[in-house]
Amino acid sequence: MEQLAYAPATSRSVSESLIRRAKQSLDHEIPLFESNRQRDRTESLAELYSIIVAINVLEKSFIKDKFHDNEEYYTNTVMRLINQYNLILKDDEIKKEFDDLDKFVQRLQLDCPLAVKRIQIGLPATATQSHGSSAAVNLAPSASGSEIALKGKAIAEATGSFITLMDAIKLNYNNKEQLHPLLTDIVTSTNKVFGDYDGRAKLVQWLIKLNNLKLNESLTEEELKEFLWDIDVAYKGFFSLLE
Repeated sequence: MEQLAYAPATSRSVSESLIRRAKQSLDHEIPLFESNRQRDRTESLAELYSIIVAINVLEKSFIKDKFHDNEEYYTNTVMRLINQYNLILKDDEIKKEFDDLDKFVQRLQLDCPLAVKRIQIGLPATATQSHGSSAAVNLAPSASGSEIALKGKAIAEATGSFITLMDAIKLNYNNKEQLHPLLTDIVTSTNKVFGDYDGRAKLVQWLIKLNNLKLNESLTEEELKEFLWDIDVAYKGFFSLLE
C-alpha cells in the first residue's frame, strides 16, 4: 500500500485557520436565555429589584420631608410601585423563584429596609399615618359648595368601602388577594375625610397582617371574627366623628 507523504502544516496556515474559527465564534450569537419564558422571568425579577430600590429612595426622601409641598406625588408613586410589585408576583412561577421578600433582599444583598417595611404594609406612609382628629376635607358650615360636594363623595366612598369589606368577610373571603384591596380602599377613602378615628390603628395592623400572608395562606375562622369586629369598631368610630 502506498503511504501518503506527511506534510506538516505551516504556522501561517494554522494561524489563518484559528483566526477564521475565532471570527466565526465571535459572529455567532449566543442566546442569554434558553426560552422566552426564562427571559420573561428574569426580566420580572429585575423589575422587582428596581421597584424595591425605587421605593427605598422615595421613603428616604419622605422621611427627610422632601415631599412637604407635594405629598400627592409621593403617595401616587409609592402606590403605583406597590401595585406593580403585587401584580408581578401574581405569576406563580415568578413568585416561586422570588420566594420571599426578606429572602430576596438578603440573596441580592439589597440594603433597603425602608422599602421592605413599606411593601409589607402595602400602603404609602401618607395613607397609614395618623394626623390627629382633624378633618381631611372641610367640614365647617362655611365650606364652599365644591368642598361640601367633595365631603359628600368622600363619605359615600368610605361608607361603601366599609360595607363591601364586611359583606366579603361574611361571604367567607379569607385570603390576601381577596381582602387586602378591600381594606386598602377603606383606609384610603377614610383618609380623605379624617386623619384619625377610633379603630383606625387596628385597620393598619390588619393591612400589615394581610399583606404578609403567603399565597397559600388564609385567615382562620377566629381571625375572621376578630377582623370583622375590628372593622365594625372602626366603622362606628368613623361615623361618630360625622355626628
